[in-house]
Amino acid sequence: MNYKLIAIDMDGTLLRSDKTLSESTISILKEVMKQGCEIVISTGRCLKELYDIFEKLPEIRYFITTNGALVYDAKEDKVIYENSISIPLVYKIIEASHRKDLMLHILDFECIIEKDKLEHVETYKMASYREMYTKIAKCVDSIDSYFKENEKTIQKINLYHKNKEDRQESITFLSQFDLCLTYAESCALECTANHVNKGIGLQKLSSYLNIDSKQIASIGDSFNDLSMFKTANISFAMGNAEEEVKKQADIVVSDNDHDGVKEAIEYIKNFE
Repeated sequence: MNYKLIAIDMDGTLLRSDKTLSESTISILKEVMKQGCEIVISTGRCLKELYDIFEKLPEIRYFITTNGALVYDAKEDKVIYENSISIPLVYKIIEASHRKDLMLHILDFECIIEKDKLEHVETYKMASYREMYTKIAKCVDSIDSYFKENEKTIQKINLYHKNKEDRQESITFLSQFDLCLTYAESCALECTANHVNKGIGLQKLSSYLNIDSKQIASIGDSFNDLSMFKTANISFAMGNAEEEVKKQADIVVSDNDHDGVKEAIEYIKNFE
């Protein structure tokens, strides 16, 4: 097998629509890892939101999280790379959250949301994440108050909107600051420090592992996966991906509910 590292997105890619992993996908991932290929989870989620992966695929050692703001070695509990949002810019994002009725989500080594927003998560088009947030999120009465008491740099902040028009208003306001803004879900906006993306995270990890870009494959479904498509030698878009994402991938496979990841890995295994 020529490929030594396969970077795989989670939501909409590795996970099915119900946020579960198929047994056939788990099986093929374990198989290629036994052959010496590193499987790397590359996700917009934070570490705490990866509990299912740690449980079902404990063999996976390396993670690119929060859209590339953190590269992490789970075996050594070691931060390989981190690039977080500065404290002044965190306050600007919080300010943006006051301009419209939206849900603010802080992702760092913890997952933090407001209690009253969780109760109405469907309003912000994030119903499929209710179970996860209920299980692992730190719920606070006010993120404003929480952050004032716990000022620190933050890996990533998500803004969940009621509609695309509200999201565009957030983009217009935040575009004047030194931030990286990425579309996600139907009405979400992901905010990270500038020059943060999955592609840079993948570059940092491959350099750390001394793996050449010609030995890297990537699999994803969303706009935040495009940077890692460019970093990898070969890229796969899921059948459920946006059309623009499909256009920028080398190969389109089946959707996330029909083992598209398994299909991609079978192709990689047979590639010479």
